[in-house]
Amino acid sequence: MSKIIDFAKQNGYETAKYIGKWRDYDVYEPIFNSDEISFTGVPLVVLVRGEEMRMSTVEEAYRRIDEAD
Repeated sequence: MSKIIDFAKQNGYETAKYIGKWRDYDVYEPIFNSDEISFTGVPLVVLVRGEEMRMSTVEEAYRRIDEAD
């Protein structure tokens, strides 16, 4: 988990939390400030598969939400 938090910090966030699976990825929500709710625009997430770790694209972010229904 520390690698994921470090990755989130490198991308301007304070931390990240695990929110589930999507396709073959573990999905983490990057968080700007853990003390308050912040809405920042496109709901990007951190996608992790094995050693691969990356931010979702805008399309993936919305596709993940659409497929959750």
